[in-house]
Amino acid sequence: MPDTTIRILPEHLANQIAAGEVVQRPESIVKELVENSIDSGASSISVVVHDAGKQLIHVIDDGGGMSKSDLEMCTVRHATSKIVSEDDLHSIRTLGFRGEALSSVAAVADVEIRSKRSVDEHAWTLTSRPGANADVRASNSDNGTQVLVRNLFYNVPARRKFLKSDLTEFRHISETMQRLAMSRPDLRFTFHDGDTLVFNVRPTDVKKRIMEILAIDVPKSLVHIEGSEGGVSIEGFVGLPSISRQSRSGQYLFLNNRPIFSRSLSHAISAAYEHLLNSGQHAVFVVYITIDPQRVDVNVHPQKHEVKFEDERSIYLLIQHVVTNALSKANVIPSFIGDVPLSARPLQSLPMQSGSGPTIVNRLTGEILPSGSTWPAGNFHAESISRRERTGVEELFARSSEGGPDVMQIGMQYMVTTSAEGLVVIDQHAAHERIIFERIIQHQTQEAHQGQALLFSVRIRLSPSHFALLREYLDELTSLGFRIDAENSSSVEIHAVPNDVKPGNEESVLGEILQTLEDQGRLPKERRTEGIAAAFASKQAVKRGEKLNSDELRLLVRDLF
Repeated sequence: MPDTTIRILPEHLANQIAAGEVVQRPESIVKELVENSIDSGASSISVVVHDAGKQLIHVIDDGGGMSKSDLEMCTVRHATSKIVSEDDLHSIRTLGFRGEALSSVAAVADVEIRSKRSVDEHAWTLTSRPGANADVRASNSDNGTQVLVRNLFYNVPARRKFLKSDLTEFRHISETMQRLAMSRPDLRFTFHDGDTLVFNVRPTDVKKRIMEILAIDVPKSLVHIEGSEGGVSIEGFVGLPSISRQSRSGQYLFLNNRPIFSRSLSHAISAAYEHLLNSGQHAVFVVYITIDPQRVDVNVHPQKHEVKFEDERSIYLLIQHVVTNALSKANVIPSFIGDVPLSARPLQSLPMQSGSGPTIVNRLTGEILPSGSTWPAGNFHAESISRRERTGVEELFARSSEGGPDVMQIGMQYMVTTSAEGLVVIDQHAAHERIIFERIIQHQTQEAHQGQALLFSVRIRLSPSHFALLREYLDELTSLGFRIDAENSSSVEIHAVPNDVKPGNEESVLGEILQTLEDQGRLPKERRTEGIAAAFASKQAVKRGEKLNSDELRLLVRDLF
């Protein structure tokens, strides 16, 4: 029996395992390479992808470039120009710092890097294949750096097999490019999908960059926010309720120009909209946080999306205060809305994410309570009895008794009627949603695919991620009654819509469906039609809180049964 069974892994195998943390999909490579370009001092960055990055990712910048010696070291694991000492690790000012990106990419793809500094006579080109030594030779190239990543995961077929469809992978790349473009409005970003230009944004101010990337046409729909306290500065824009979305696709946070995700800080912004948005609506915001790098730890995860603050509570309160004040000055928050509901329900649990427990936020103090915290007894928001008593029966009930079964509407949310079994209480939104869904599924192969043609086509702008979604689900949308010209990536034309779409709602209905699909994630091919039908039905159904007349009540009950 051998003395030991423990062995040191071969370097190429260790690199493949490590690459799994950094290179999860083509989007991961795009993110890391563009961040390197930003760190190099580039003023212009171009990204071209083929086959959603599986065949080719090409990133070009006009940054400082690399010498021959640096080029020879750049694909070596943990080789970096951004961290020298332990002190640097506690004050990170660059987007990249681990020295893992290029080595991880080189472990799972063919890599070519062309680089030239302005002080050098010619450029140098590095070529690398997984498991082989890199080769560096003199070449011709412009100042800056070009990185070409070809045949991703060809040597790790199991990883390649688990990639999603090209359109899904491209959508992830598109979302990351949007986020990076908004992180630095002072830089130029060009993004191509093969030969198709997705966007080309030139240096501008923050507001114009947000409008370009998020396809917002009305400047007044964005409210400027600004404030600082205790060495923390907050600046950015929040959207009026009129441009709210059905998903969180329009919500962006940046820390020292680094894109981050933070449920608690996002909640601090959303709390200001508590009485302004209906259930299921989400505010649009792009917020930039500036803080001393020593007061935050970005070295939490290889993707560097998650960060830890030295004092998250104070930042939460500052963001909440700045956003609320900005909306109040813009006359968005009515004067009669005070802090009574907030005082009655100070603790709120944020939605759980996979692999983590609930996050509880004290909305009065900004304190982020740890997972497993319990809610104090009596911490509830009681409905005002006096208000209910003051509400007359005439306002609470709408009764229909002509030409059919008796139907009452209660609180503009429920319908009450009778059947042979007794009293029946029906949620009006859920009932109408079911009716529309069944109608679409039943008739999709007969008449719904034709839809209703529009006298004048409607042209709308879509964000790059929504355009990618539209291309992915175009066949299913067509089968439901939409007829859409989606050849132009900056705008599309709607020529026909399903019969249930009310005139004037064509743009909002398509946008809401795409946002719902984006929020849900990729649907299996066999469930796409049902998924889109469900999203469409949810958006077209009568809303809770909508008053219905007697004919509408009877029609709903009749169609339901």
